[in-house]
Parts: sequence; C-alpha cells; structure tokens
Amino acid sequence: MSEKPLQSEKKSNGYVVRRYRYTNDYQVIPSLNPKGGRENRMFYIGSWIHPTNDEVEFKRLIFGMRLLTAVAVAAVLAALAVLPGPLTHKWFLPILVISSFPLAYQIMGAVMLPAKTTPMERRQYDKGILRTGHSAMFAFVVICMSALACLIYWIIAVAATIKGEAPYSLMDGVFAAMLVLGGVAELRVYRLSKQIKTELLDNDAYRP
Repeated sequence: MSEKPLQSEKKSNGYVVRRYRYTNDYQVIPSLNPKGGRENRMFYIGSWIHPTNDEVEFKRLIFGMRLLTAVAVAAVLAALAVLPGPLTHKWFLPILVISSFPLAYQIMGAVMLPAKTTPMERRQYDKGILRTGHSAMFAFVVICMSALACLIYWIIAVAATIKGEAPYSLMDGVFAAMLVLGGVAELRVYRLSKQIKTELLDNDAYRP
C-alpha cells in the first residue's frame, strides 16, 4: 500500500462522493477505528495550490475582497429597497434581482477565503478565491445590464409617455447611485482576485 495517501487526512466519508469533480484529488483507505470497527479514512493526494504573494499583500487582498463583497451586497439590497413605485414598467428591477444568485455564491466564496498564504487543496482554492472572483464578475455584468435597462427606461420616459409612470424622484437617483457603487465594488473584487498569484506544489512537498 502506498505511503503517499497518508499526507493529508479527511475524515468525512461522503466528502468525495458529493463532489465528483474532486474525486481524483482524494484516496479512501479502509482502516480500523479505536473501537475495532471498520471505517474509511480519506487522504488528499492532489497538488497543493500555494499563494506566492507576500503575507502582508495577501492579507490586504483578502480583506479587500471581503469588504468589497459586503459593500456590493449592501448596495444591491439598498437599490432594491429604495426604488419608488409604481414598478409596473420598470423592467430593470427584475434584472437586478437576478444578481442575488451570484451574490449568494460570492458570499459563500468570501467565507472560504484563506487567512494565510499556506498551501490549499484544489477544492479550497476553487470554492474560495476562484468562486469569489468569478461570482463578482457575473454580478457585475448583471448590475451593468440593470443599469443599462434603467437608462433606456428613462430615455423612453422622456421621449414618450409611459402609462402609469411616476415622475423622476430623488430615490430614482439613489437607486442609480447604488447600482454604480455595487458595480464598482464587484469589478474591484474581481481585479483583486486576479492579483493573487499561485504556484502548484507536488503533494509530497507540503505536510499540513
């Protein structure tokens, strides 16, 4: 039996089964538990992903991604809350609601962001740094689409009468400002994620 799988143990028997994408990164070995029963012990055998930024820069990038994620979420929630009615013809609002899906994934990714520049398993890197950056870009695109639809709406409102249209108010301006803030924050999160540089290490090059 190979000694290599004994390098990083995972004790959840269903861990790999539920995540087929990472199955090849783990090896399950039957063993005896302290009570004499049989159990499956899981070991990480894949390559390690090691951030190469210095510790100070890495912590700054991680802090920035988390902070700006919070700003983006707050901006979208504020935009949804302040938009005045009637909402019948404001088709840009449903578009903005779609951003809640990538934002939810982004929050999950931000929670899993590593605190230090220690080597990570591939799953940890994907579910943390990659998920946060990619979700931020997806949310940025959706926010921009909502902002464009908002602009088109008001151009049409100025050029022609929209039935049931309410006059432009301060809250409409606040809504637009929140879209800009959310979009800028998301774009910045994506760019920060790209500043995290990594290298691959062989499995036997690191002992957790």
